[in-house]
Amino acid sequence: MTRPPLRHAQFGLVNSYLIPEDDGFTLIDAGLPGLERFVVSTIRQSGRPLRRIALTHAHDDHIGAVDALKAALPGLEVLVGEGDVALLAERGSKTAPDRLLRAGDRVGSLSVIETPGHSPGHVAYLDERDGTLYAGDTFVNVPGLHVASVLNALFPLPTLGTHDPAQTTRSARALLDVPARFLAPGHGPIIPDPLPAMRRAVEEAEAGREPSALTRRVSALVGRLTGMTTGGAVGAKQIVTASRK
Repeated sequence: MTRPPLRHAQFGLVNSYLIPEDDGFTLIDAGLPGLERFVVSTIRQSGRPLRRIALTHAHDDHIGAVDALKAALPGLEVLVGEGDVALLAERGSKTAPDRLLRAGDRVGSLSVIETPGHSPGHVAYLDERDGTLYAGDTFVNVPGLHVASVLNALFPLPTLGTHDPAQTTRSARALLDVPARFLAPGHGPIIPDPLPAMRRAVEEAEAGREPSALTRRVSALVGRLTGMTTGGAVGAKQIVTASRK
């Protein structure tokens, strides 16, 4: 890879990545509404086209600019994991995916890894050119690295939105076998030499320690305010129990 990927973090928290390719760019995740302005400006300045949007999953904070980008850039290809097709429609996207992804598929220079759990069809992408693992929301790096099945009071939203905590933990463990030189999560900074931190995060998730009373109270409040009631918002004990299965 002659140029590094470009990370854009909306509100400092919601990541999207522009990946240089031989034929232009691949965008991993479409963030929140408004991301299209940054993406269109960036590709016009570069003089290279955006060829495709590769979604890690179809939650609102990863698909927010899909429709706007599809409208602005005719011929743009949209790709999503096979198990998230229904979710993409449920979350209000008007764009039908052009291609459904399975393990082992290629997306430009990226290889697809199935990592269900956070959503039914969640996928990760490995760029073998530089060893960057784009892990979506299986791992969260806010305020530190943890698996999305582990409730954190400072940023509980990924856990509250997790479809299957136990499966998320299993997918995180499977990613330890990937020869990653960099971990690029859906939330938080990129981590170099990530495997030791990933291993610690997986072991913490597998230990299934019950969150503190304060963490449960704060997370429940966030769940009520945001309307996110999957997983942690129902109760932290549900996540702890599921992670032990």
